[in-house]
Amino acid sequence: MAPPAARSIRVLRNLGGNGGSPYFKDITQTSGVPASLTGVSQVVVDDWNNDDVPDLFVARETQPSLLLTKLRGGGLTDTNSPSDWPSGKIIATGDLNNDLRTDAVIAAADTLTCLFGGLTNRFEIPLGNFRLNGLLLVDYDNDGWLDICAYGGGLRVWRNLGGNAGFQEMTKDLRLDQLVKGTVESIVAADFDNDCDTDLLLSVAGEGLQLLRNDGGNANRQLKLQLIGNRSNASGIGVRVEVTAGHWRTIRTVQSLPIEFGVGKHTQLDSINVHWFDMMLPVTEAKVDPCAPLALLELQFDKTGSCPYLYAWDGKRFRFVTDILSASPAGLRLTDDRFIDADNDEFVRVGDESLFQPRDGNYVLQVTEELREVLYLDAAELVVVDHPAGTEVHTTGKLLPGKPFPPHEIITLHDQHPLKQAVRSDGLDVTAALHEADGKLVSPVQLRIPQLRGLAEPWSVTLDFGALPVDRPLVLTLTGWLRYGGGMANVAASQNPDLPFPFPTLEVETEKNGWKPVNVVVGAPAGNTKTILVDLTGKLPGGSRRLRLSTAFEIHWDRLALFERLAGADTRIARLVPDLADLHWRGFSENENLPSYFPITPNYEKVCRNPRWRITPMGWCTRYGEARPLVERRDDALVLMNGGDELTLKFAADHLPPKRDGVVRDFFLYSSGWDKDADFHCEKGWLVEPIPWHGMDDQLYGKQQRPLIDGDWWMKKYNTRWVGPLTLKR
Repeated sequence: MAPPAARSIRVLRNLGGNGGSPYFKDITQTSGVPASLTGVSQVVVDDWNNDDVPDLFVARETQPSLLLTKLRGGGLTDTNSPSDWPSGKIIATGDLNNDLRTDAVIAAADTLTCLFGGLTNRFEIPLGNFRLNGLLLVDYDNDGWLDICAYGGGLRVWRNLGGNAGFQEMTKDLRLDQLVKGTVESIVAADFDNDCDTDLLLSVAGEGLQLLRNDGGNANRQLKLQLIGNRSNASGIGVRVEVTAGHWRTIRTVQSLPIEFGVGKHTQLDSINVHWFDMMLPVTEAKVDPCAPLALLELQFDKTGSCPYLYAWDGKRFRFVTDILSASPAGLRLTDDRFIDADNDEFVRVGDESLFQPRDGNYVLQVTEELREVLYLDAAELVVVDHPAGTEVHTTGKLLPGKPFPPHEIITLHDQHPLKQAVRSDGLDVTAALHEADGKLVSPVQLRIPQLRGLAEPWSVTLDFGALPVDRPLVLTLTGWLRYGGGMANVAASQNPDLPFPFPTLEVETEKNGWKPVNVVVGAPAGNTKTILVDLTGKLPGGSRRLRLSTAFEIHWDRLALFERLAGADTRIARLVPDLADLHWRGFSENENLPSYFPITPNYEKVCRNPRWRITPMGWCTRYGEARPLVERRDDALVLMNGGDELTLKFAADHLPPKRDGVVRDFFLYSSGWDKDADFHCEKGWLVEPIPWHGMDDQLYGKQQRPLIDGDWWMKKYNTRWVGPLTLKR
């Protein structure tokens, strides 16, 4: 906001609402707005540099107009503000030349200057002695080109002639010099009479409101949109909409309602792309229905960033296993000034011999990067675990609130204690659903709002395994999945001190003392379906009866079971490096059509060539081809994968150890690395660099310089493929 008396800028952050009432915090000092900024007459929010992040245009009468660019994961900066912009008290923005870039019109005392984004040419319109109160860019004749409307000492309109042809004043042709008398203080453009062209409602000093009906603009067609946001603004304010039809195209930032586009004579549009907060929603071959708004909904549970995907050959197809390195983000904010600590080593279970079978003499895994992010993969090994029949093997890895991270290992469990009863906090009996890992999920009672995706109202499950033998090496196994909220939800949640700590906690009930907390760090499943362990050895008091698992995360539990750790188990573990690691382009899987309480499940056999986003992290990535030297050991020589890339890992079947009689064979993937998405709140999320390394300070990501490691021999040899910032249309 720009208070008229102060002639400066104040930045107020919306912190959400308590009981439905929004409240704000003044963050001007930390926003990046120069403290010396004065003489401000107007501010406009729009995306000047086409990076899908809104920037701030600042009009100043006696000084050059200023551009404050918004940095992803950071504040505003005037570093890239053009030095040759004219001074002016009013600015209006829009795509004047239909090149899908934002342009600006700056109004000085006697001249309008049109500045075209990405170009050096300008167009000037003399105003003479016209008293100016404001500018409005509106397509009054529905020809698909934004026209310029200036108001103040009357109303003047210049028609956009298209392309580089400039503008022609139409004030007299439209009889505006006769219709509008007096001083126009403000103006609203909308199709008030619903005849498919845009009318003008004026506020005239001393005269009240004056409606100018548009007669004839509907000789061309008009597209009306109703945007319905979930995570983004509910009405679509600030959202950018890109429309194409034949050789015509344009992009508009929604700055007010209603949303009306002139589309010329086009009766059908090739595409409508809505640039929501972090994804694009494409609509193809849309018919222009006269005067009927087209409703476009922001998909609530789709995502553009999270983690790489893992697929395994099961004998018939590549089966989606889970996501990997979900607990190892680079530069992902937990709060405004703190990043999530990365646990960059992981074992994930691939399956047993029925779910993972050789293909042409090789066990084959596919690691894909299908989201708007970068995978930094340091190591990948196939871990073969032979364990006694009647036992289970699981990894000790899980998502933890922070450091220290215990070493990851694979342990053997036996002697399952049957679950007698499980009751959710609302009284629902969920025993049958939690007895086996069978896809029958127990979900939170109530989720938070979409802006707090991944969080839920506090809820719990009470578990009755009968009398607990507290002298035994008990291990609670928790199978389920966690919906990641991403940086936006993390930062939003950090602004509300009333939200509870979301990580799961465990309590135990005794006959004498009632419910008491158990001194363990429960953790959470990292992303898609995984099993985590809670070691209860020596943690439970005598007389323990029931356990209560509570959380404020959106976790969907599949199985909650109690085992004992098998000491001295004849479990043998072999680790194999890939015989082949081939990096290549693949594309983006379509997701299975599943209920919202299931994790996002990609279908490997259905591939889209193009992503749902326009901007991808920019920089040098690993060139396509053989990449085995980069993943055969944990040495900070990394495979850098961008959206659409796939790494095929092959392990020769005859390199596996022979299987002994009486044992069961399970497979795990060991991976080491990081993943960084382009979330608005991710540090350097629009860049491939900085490249992380083992031993770096997670809290200094983007500031701490990577040391030279073994000469970094691999960078010049492998990092030769430039990606971004725009995605390629295939």
